[in-house]
Amino acid sequence: MKKALVFLMMMGLLTGCGAEETFETVADEQAEQVIAQQRQIYVELPGEAASPAVESDSGRLYLCGDYEICIQTLEGGDRNATVRTLSGYEEAEVTVMELEREDARCWSFVWTSAGETGDMVGRAMVLDDGSYHYCLSVLADAETSRQNQAVWDRMFETFRLA
Repeated sequence: MKKALVFLMMMGLLTGCGAEETFETVADEQAEQVIAQQRQIYVELPGEAASPAVESDSGRLYLCGDYEICIQTLEGGDRNATVRTLSGYEEAEVTVMELEREDARCWSFVWTSAGETGDMVGRAMVLDDGSYHYCLSVLADAETSRQNQAVWDRMFETFRLA
């Protein structure tokens, strides 16, 4: 009798374990991804940055005496990855200031790091159009960065999407 009762209880517990079938539908047409067109960057560079020292598909590096200017376009969406690419720091480790512009969302930040000749100061601005991150960054020795501040301010003021 006990065995029959245990058997009936086991049968009752197992009756609720039915698997539901799931179906996946497949379309005959392949949907093409819409890739946003990259926009052009406009920025007024200082006179000593007439031609890029290094150029690639995604960016240009200008050497200007005692500082470097880097202009590049990165994939949008991951803000932390962009901050890490530009500065070497995670987004939580720097203070990011956000601004609204007429052509795109804008955020900027500064950082310091150790270089071969001493401390370095970096400053970056990123324009985000929803698809790409358009980046302008400057890196200089901490001792000489103050004398270039007016040139940098003008450059960052003119940084926009065309």
